[in-house]
Amino acid sequence: MRYVILFTGGRSGSKLLHSLFDNHPEIANFPGIFKFSKDTIKMFEIKDPKKFVEKFIDLNPEFFDSRLNKIHRQNKLGKNKNKFYVVNKKLFKSKFISYFKKTKKKNIDRLKFLHLAYMYVNNSKIKPKIILLHLHLFETFSNYLQTFKVNKKTKILIMYRDPIISMCSTIKNWLKYDQGRHMTPRAIYANYQSHFNIFNNLKNYKNLTRVVKLENLHTKGKKTMKKICKFIGIKFNRNLLKSTFMNMAWWGDSVSKKYISGLNPNFKNNFDKKIFLTQELIFIENRIIEILLKYKYPIRSTILLKEKKNFYKLFEFEKKFYKINLGKFKLKTKLSIIFFYLKRVMFFYKNFPKYNLPEEI
Repeated sequence: MRYVILFTGGRSGSKLLHSLFDNHPEIANFPGIFKFSKDTIKMFEIKDPKKFVEKFIDLNPEFFDSRLNKIHRQNKLGKNKNKFYVVNKKLFKSKFISYFKKTKKKNIDRLKFLHLAYMYVNNSKIKPKIILLHLHLFETFSNYLQTFKVNKKTKILIMYRDPIISMCSTIKNWLKYDQGRHMTPRAIYANYQSHFNIFNNLKNYKNLTRVVKLENLHTKGKKTMKKICKFIGIKFNRNLLKSTFMNMAWWGDSVSKKYISGLNPNFKNNFDKKIFLTQELIFIENRIIEILLKYKYPIRSTILLKEKKNFYKLFEFEKKFYKINLGKFKLKTKLSIIFFYLKRVMFFYKNFPKYNLPEEI
């Protein structure tokens, strides 16, 4: 059984792509981000299968009652936005233990058995060829690598979108969601990583990786999904054009507040000129120019800097989030503003070279 690992390059539709894979007979997956945390690493050190699977359930309660996953709107599934799913924990545990007893006890087997047991409980007819791991962020992947290796048969998909537009979407939506409380200094820095540095972080896996542009997924849905199917080695079917979880319509996450129903052939990116000052836009676009050129995204600033300069001022959107941080959070979070500001300054000293950029689907 082969693995496909899914990453996001900012606010770029990774959960949308994940939802399109739902209910495909050749794919086993959990209906959400597989949070490979430090606690998950410790979980794989547990030898007893009963304690192991119980720990997994404790760490991932939203996989067993989707009403808990409000941020990704899995509490409002279905045509009328009033459906959810509950997974039988007892049956899941017994099926996992049954798989465990019949074969080898390596960690990679246990990861596979978690998926197979989950698929069995929800659809006993499925015979998957592939396990889809939606790890989402490189930080999660780093934890994953402490327990597993990436073999040559693994495929990696990075959902990506015009990075300037994606940053605009991130800033606008997270400022509105829950009064901006989730965008801590650490979270802001994580967004620089996911928007601009995902390719550097995954450079060792470039030949295993393809970029899926959100723009193409929307406007050329069937063609793009066929290319993805060919890359990961599954058969195309029309269910891959439907956005669902547990075979119930999914309406996008709650961060945007809009209800978005699947693929939109009329999709267009809208650039909000109010998000970045002119000098901020010039600086960022100059730093990521190779990314913009490689994936054919527009260059909105007119000045290309000959020298590698840095931007020491706070970005305007940083000021807004930090103001919220100073008013809402504990001293530790407030002090982290200084730490992550310095990390951001150092971050943009990096190069984002074209030789680290994988091909697109």
